Amino acid sequence: MTSDYREKLYRLVFGLAAIYNLAFGVWACLWPRSFFDSVEIASPNYPALWSCLGMVIGLYGVLYAYAAYRIDREATIISVGLAGKILGPIGWLMVINSGEWPLRTFTLIVFNDLVWWLPFGLFLLDGTGTGKWLRHITPWASAATNAFAALAMLFALRGGTEVISSFAERATYIAEHATMWRLGWAIWMAAAVSLVGFYAWWGTWITSTRWVIIAYAVALLGLVCDLFAESLFIGWLPARIETVAPLGSLLTGGAANGLYTIAGVILTLSTRLLRGRLRIWAWAIWTSGFALAICTMIGSVTGVVTSTAVLMSLFCPWIAVFGWKLQREYHEITAT
Repeated sequence: MTSDYREKLYRLVFGLAAIYNLAFGVWACLWPRSFFDSVEIASPNYPALWSCLGMVIGLYGVLYAYAAYRIDREATIISVGLAGKILGPIGWLMVINSGEWPLRTFTLIVFNDLVWWLPFGLFLLDGTGTGKWLRHITPWASAATNAFAALAMLFALRGGTEVISSFAERATYIAEHATMWRLGWAIWMAAAVSLVGFYAWWGTWITSTRWVIIAYAVALLGLVCDLFAESLFIGWLPARIETVAPLGSLLTGGAANGLYTIAGVILTLSTRLLRGRLRIWAWAIWTSGFALAICTMIGSVTGVVTSTAVLMSLFCPWIAVFGWKLQREYHEITAT
């Protein structure tokens, strides 16, 4: 059975899915050419077909709203929804491969489909042995994914970032290492999702569900900024590096990182089991997180590099140690 806490998280996610689908449906129906204008591709000869697609997606929003309301009996809706969100990227890859759409349409697939895979899948696995195992390994999976992301930044992405002052040199690097560049940012996207997943897992150890939901909502907003920025890096660079790269950096290093840090502070203040050195360690992490957000906003490259190095060096091992401590204390309490 789904716990009351996880049920609230699923209701929140399905409610957000409903809002997104309904909003997308209205957008596609009323302004069928705007998507194509935004990604700078020719609009279809029959825009009514895009409007019809918007209607279908909007209807899914109604179903997700019902799933959020009657979460006890809506596995079928979520199963069909997940199947559609798996088939969507497959169809998109076929269109990309045919040359009909450019890679910069990737942002559409991220928010229409990819971002929902994890919560929909976890909901369907809840109550199974696999779901229990996934919850058990959450802190270590998140630590490993974020560590891989840090390594990707150091060895695959660094040559295309602000560390190199010349836009021309950065664009050349990205063009010459296109596959590695896209894969590196895909790892960062996975790291962002795993971080929010870790925050959701962390919330199971906190008695005040209200503060956990607030922190989770703040982290989700950060995730939106992060995924949007990284999808721009994957789809639009190097062609638009002078305009897109600064925007993406502000979104991921400034907005997303700042929101993740605020969510972490809320969870830290709400966790009684977080004591001693681990608590001091946590505050060092959040301090470096705020420093990264501030340095990004003021354009200090040296500050961004330094604070990122400190943040990732502290955060990845802390997740693993903190997760181990919480689970050990839980087993000790239940054993007595």
